[in-house]
Amino acid sequence: MDKQQFNDEINKIEVPQPDLHMAIKKGISKAQKEKPAIRKIKRFSIPLIASSLVIVFFGSGFVSPQMSRVFADVPIIGKMYSSFNDSVGQNLAASKLVTELNDRAVSNGVGVTVNGVYYDSGRISVTFKVDHLSLQSNDFLYDVKIADGSDKWNRGAQYGGRVTPDGCFGQILIDYPDKSLPEHVTLPLTFTAFNDVKGKWKFDIPIRQLDNKKIHIVQSVQSDDKELKMNFESLTIGKGSATLDYKAIYSLVGKDDMARIDKVTDDKGHKIDVLSSGTEFGRKRVGNSIESEERSIIGKIPENAKYMKIYPHIQYSESFVSHPLEKNSFEMKSKRGDATLKVDQIQQSKRNLIVKYTLDHVDTKHLTFDFQNFGEIMKLTDSAEIGKDRPTIGHFVKGSTIKVLDSDKLQFQASFKLDGEFGIYNFSLEHYSLEAPFSMLLPEKTLPPLTIYLK
Repeated sequence: MDKQQFNDEINKIEVPQPDLHMAIKKGISKAQKEKPAIRKIKRFSIPLIASSLVIVFFGSGFVSPQMSRVFADVPIIGKMYSSFNDSVGQNLAASKLVTELNDRAVSNGVGVTVNGVYYDSGRISVTFKVDHLSLQSNDFLYDVKIADGSDKWNRGAQYGGRVTPDGCFGQILIDYPDKSLPEHVTLPLTFTAFNDVKGKWKFDIPIRQLDNKKIHIVQSVQSDDKELKMNFESLTIGKGSATLDYKAIYSLVGKDDMARIDKVTDDKGHKIDVLSSGTEFGRKRVGNSIESEERSIIGKIPENAKYMKIYPHIQYSESFVSHPLEKNSFEMKSKRGDATLKVDQIQQSKRNLIVKYTLDHVDTKHLTFDFQNFGEIMKLTDSAEIGKDRPTIGHFVKGSTIKVLDSDKLQFQASFKLDGEFGIYNFSLEHYSLEAPFSMLLPEKTLPPLTIYLK
């Protein structure tokens, strides 16, 4: 189980937006005081914790060796991609495949110039420069609406804003949100704020997909327990990236499981970056299974590669397990694994509920997240509201503050705040239950690797 799975669990939690926004502001302010940030997100962006499908942005990757020479011809565009560590953009800029624009808008004294776009396999990048912006750090924030602002665009988007000696550069990376990849796209972007300056900077950006080669695949892999099957359908090889489309078929008991691609290598064993994994285009029940059209995007495939090898895995999932608080101690057990949670003691102190507990039968060797995260996601819920997608306000508390009592014995203390705006109106032990996210304790399982021939 990795950070992405933890983020997937986080995504299932409804977060009070005022608190979220305030937390983001405080976090950014603190980070700016402590050290220069290395990554920036869209200002006040709800998808801050919702973009679990994207696992690489501003990361390192394969860059063609001739790039440094060609950058001399495209100094600004090349530097922009370099500042965001966008290896796809760097390679495309080196091959002069980035469309350079000079589309400018000015509002309230701040100018924005969209100066570069690419649309390669399933990924779109828009870069822009901001001028006359008051700066306080090495990064800047902005609000932007992509297309109609719907969630499907936000889920696959990443945002960066960087202050460099050459100016203020921004980049928006978008994994195209539909399964069909059109050759031409007009992408509306509407910026509404840069740092504290509000305004309206509107663009309609015409984008043409770069030439690509599509390979049809008729290959499948299946987990040993038969709970997941992946039918690979096509590989669209662009100039600097490639898009892999497949259908994931889940069992009913694993309807919330997630198929992911861990690693991709070429025929020489060289690693190819996995830029995003598990973008979904909708799940539906078909007979006794759940089918999901999905996509992963990888980096540049070396031109002479004869084949590539894909290493998929499955992240198991289960709904929260609940238990009434009527007794001072009790045990909860995962529905799909061996992990248990034993509540050792419950104490109510004024408007806090203290729960001391021990985790057991946990595969600590293969879980990489902080065990405190498990406790921080636990919930207190009115027993009459268990199972509801949206429990009534005042009848639940999401999240607790965790104190580690014994890290070797996996003993912890959770403190639930019962009062406040998001507390419980009339709490009583006999009417409330503890809910635990055992999904986080389920181990990942690898599937057999798949070889896809490219010639």
